[in-house]
Amino acid sequence: MDKNVIKFSEQIQKALGDKLKSFVVYGSAATGEVYKHSDFNTLLVLDSIDTAALKAISKPVDAWVKKGQPVPLIFTLDSMLASQDVFPIEFLDIKENHEVLSGTDYFKDMNIDAANLRLEIERELKSKLIRLRQSFILTKGNSGKVKVLLVRSLSTFLALLKGIIRLYGKAAPSKKSDIIDAAPAELKLNGELFKRILSVKEQKSEIEAGEIEAVFSQYMTEIERVADIIDKK
Repeated sequence: MDKNVIKFSEQIQKALGDKLKSFVVYGSAATGEVYKHSDFNTLLVLDSIDTAALKAISKPVDAWVKKGQPVPLIFTLDSMLASQDVFPIEFLDIKENHEVLSGTDYFKDMNIDAANLRLEIERELKSKLIRLRQSFILTKGNSGKVKVLLVRSLSTFLALLKGIIRLYGKAAPSKKSDIIDAAPAELKLNGELFKRILSVKEQKSEIEAGEIEAVFSQYMTEIERVADIIDKK
C-alpha cells in the first residue's frame, strides 16, 4: 500500500481515536493499479458524525486534498448500511476491491441487492457525460488539459462499466484492461478507444496533440451511446 495513504490513515486514526470504526482504501489503490493520475479513494466509518469529528480531521484531510486526492467518503455504520440501495455500483465495487487499514471490515460480509443497478448506472453515465462536456469547455481546447481530463475520467467510466457487466449477469474483473475486454457484446463497445486512453494513463503510450480533440469526441460519443443502451434495457 502507498506510504502516503498509510500516513493519511494514521493521521485520521490519531485525530479521531475510538470514534473511527473503519478506514477503508478502495478502487485502484486496493488492486495495485496505481498510475500517475490515479486517485486514492478512501472511506471512513465513524460511530457518530458531528461538527467536532469533522473539525478534528479537517487538517489532515485538507493536506490530503492539496496533494490532489479526493475527500474521503464518511458514514456512520447505520447510514452506510442504509445506503446500499442508493449506491449499489460503489458499494459492490468497494466490496470486491478494498483494503482495511484500520478497524472492522464491514464490506466483507455485506449483501448488496443489485436490483437498483440499472437506474444508478443510467443516471451516472448521463451525469458523467454532462460533466465531461462542462469540463471540456473549461479546457478551452488545450490539448494538455484535455488529455488530463481523458485519463482522469477513465477510471470513473470503467467503474460504471463494471456495474454494467454485473447488470448483464456476469462477474466483473478488477483489472482495467480486463474490464474493457469483458464489456457485454450488446454494447458493441469501441474497446480499442478505451484501451488507447488506458495506455496513456499507464504511461505506455501517448496521443499526439493534434489527435486529442478527435479522441475526446469519440470518447463522449461512446459514453452517450452506452447510456442510451442502458436507458432502453
